[in-house]
Amino acid sequence: MKRNNSMTRLPDEAPIVAEKGYCPESPPAARPGSASSASARKQGGLLTLPIDTASTQQSSGYSPGNTPTRSSSKKSGTTTPSSGSMMRLPDEPASTVPSLQAPEASTQSGSGGSGGGGGGGGMQRIRDRLSKNLSVATPVKPPEQQKSKMEKIFRTLKPGESINNSYIFEEEIYSGGCKGRVLVAKRKTDGQEVVVKIRAKQNNRANERNWRTIMAQMHGISTSDNVLGFSEIVEGENEFYVVMPKCNGGELFEFLANETEVPEAECKRIIREILTAVGHLHKNNIIHRDIKPENIMFNLDLMVESSPKTVKLIDFDTCQEWTPQTPKSRRFVGTPGYIAPEALMGQQSPQSDLWSVGVILYILMTGEMPWSSLVSLEDGLVGSPSATQMYRALKAEILEWEQEPWPDFPLARDLCQKLLAFELDDRMKDCEEALNHGWLKE
Repeated sequence: MKRNNSMTRLPDEAPIVAEKGYCPESPPAARPGSASSASARKQGGLLTLPIDTASTQQSSGYSPGNTPTRSSSKKSGTTTPSSGSMMRLPDEPASTVPSLQAPEASTQSGSGGSGGGGGGGGMQRIRDRLSKNLSVATPVKPPEQQKSKMEKIFRTLKPGESINNSYIFEEEIYSGGCKGRVLVAKRKTDGQEVVVKIRAKQNNRANERNWRTIMAQMHGISTSDNVLGFSEIVEGENEFYVVMPKCNGGELFEFLANETEVPEAECKRIIREILTAVGHLHKNNIIHRDIKPENIMFNLDLMVESSPKTVKLIDFDTCQEWTPQTPKSRRFVGTPGYIAPEALMGQQSPQSDLWSVGVILYILMTGEMPWSSLVSLEDGLVGSPSATQMYRALKAEILEWEQEPWPDFPLARDLCQKLLAFELDDRMKDCEEALNHGWLKE
C-alpha cells in the first residue's frame, strides 16, 4: 500500500530563547511551499521515508536545522545551541574569526553537543534562518552544594590569559543570530579535537545564575552514554566558552532528511536511546523542554569497525529543575511541532518531554510531522493568542492511525499513541514505562 507525502522544512519555527519573547532578529519569512513528494511504504521491514532532496544537503556539522513537516493534512476534520550573540575570540584576527554584532538584548545560550565539519551551502542557508526560540529559563537560586560543582566546571581566564592559550580554533560550524557561534578546536595539551560553543554574557543576573546552576547540575549527571556532557566552561571577560566532545555521526535531523529507508529495528534503537537519555535527566529532577531531532546527535566509535551510531542528547539551555510542586509558569519553552499542549498552558513536566519523543517516533515511522495545523508562536507567553490557537489546534487534531505504515506495525502505533495522548491521564507517565513497552522489548 502506497501513501503520498511530502517533507518540507519550516525555516522560522525554531524555538525562541530570550528574556522577553523573540531574539532581536528580523521578522520570520513567509513559509515556503511544499517540497517534492515521495512515498512512504513498508518494504520487507523497511520504512521508506519521503525526502526533500531539493533542499537537503549532507552535513556532519552541528547546528540546529529546521523541522520536517508535511504539506497536506492526513486527518479528517479539522513545527540549541540557543542564544546569545557571540563576541570575537580574544586575540583572534578578524580575518580568522569574523566578528558578530551583539544584539541589544542578549539571550540565553545552550550547551548542546556538536558534530564534525560544516555542511553545504543549502543546509547553512536553512540554519541561518533559525533565529528564534520559545525558551525562557526560570531563575533558580543555586544552593550551597552547587558552589563546589561550579568551581569544578567553570574556569576563569586570568588577566592577560586568552582562550587561545588552551585551544587551537579551526573551522566554524555555526555562526549568527541567537544561536551563537560553534567552532571545532584542538586542545593544546593532548591534541584532542573538541567543539567549543561561545556564549555571550547577559546583563540579566537571574538568567546568568540559572544558566550556571543548570550547567553545574548537568556536569554532575552527564554520566549516561546517551547524554553529551562537556569537559569545562571557560569564563572570559565578555563570554563563556563551553567545551564539549566532538560527535562525528551527524544530527538526527540530517538522518531523517537523508535516509530513504529506516529499518524498524533502527527506529526502535533510536527511540530506546532517546528515552534512556531523557529518563536519565528525569531521574535527576531535570526536564529538557526542547527535545527535537536538531538536539539529538549521533556518535561513532572510530576505533571499532561497524560501530553503531550512539544517540547523544544535547542542548541543555532549556533544562529546568522540576518537582511535582513546581508552580505553573507564565512563560513556556519549546519548538512548534514538538511542544506538548500542556506546556502552552505553562504546565511543563516530564510527560511534556515524552510528548516530544512521541513526535520523533512518528517522524521515524512515517517520514512526516504528525501535526498539519501548525501555527506560528509569536511569543512564549502562556495564554497569548498564538499559544491558545496552537493548543486548540492540537486538541482538535485527529491522526489517522489506520493509514500506512501503522497497520503493519501495531505495537509501534500503540506506543506512539500513548506518547501523543492529549490528556496527561492518558499519556505514559515516565520514560521507564515507555521503555518497558512491548514494541521496545521485542
